[in-house]
Amino acid sequence: MDKLPVPQPNRESYLKHRRDFTRQILLPIILVTLLGLGFVALAIYGTVVRSAKVSLWADISLISLIIPMMLLALVTLGLVGGMVYGLAKLLGVTPRYTGLVQQYALWLNAEIVLWTDKIIQPVLSLKTWLGLFSREE
Repeated sequence: MDKLPVPQPNRESYLKHRRDFTRQILLPIILVTLLGLGFVALAIYGTVVRSAKVSLWADISLISLIIPMMLLALVTLGLVGGMVYGLAKLLGVTPRYTGLVQQYALWLNAEIVLWTDKIIQPVLSLKTWLGLFSREE
């Protein structure tokens, strides 16, 4: 049974999606795969064809482990630098507002203490009067 061909829409958005898929998804995957295969071929050539030293294999594998960690360390350094810069800018803005925030926090604390005392005081008075009538030995 023959499958019917699926008609491809000719809308501009679909054509742009196909171009973007090829350029932004497919092409980078192919390039990274080819680059990885090139590194593998280079490692095999350097160890098998030239000399079969085990220390050379160890050196190549160590380099292949260190390079991604160095890139990750650079990304981390960039993030930490950005955070330091952002906090320095924030510290320049916050002194005028921290006093206001502290003042409102202290006022709110005083109001909470006042209202809890007003709520608890009748309960304590009642327990005091009820305690007069109870016998404790």
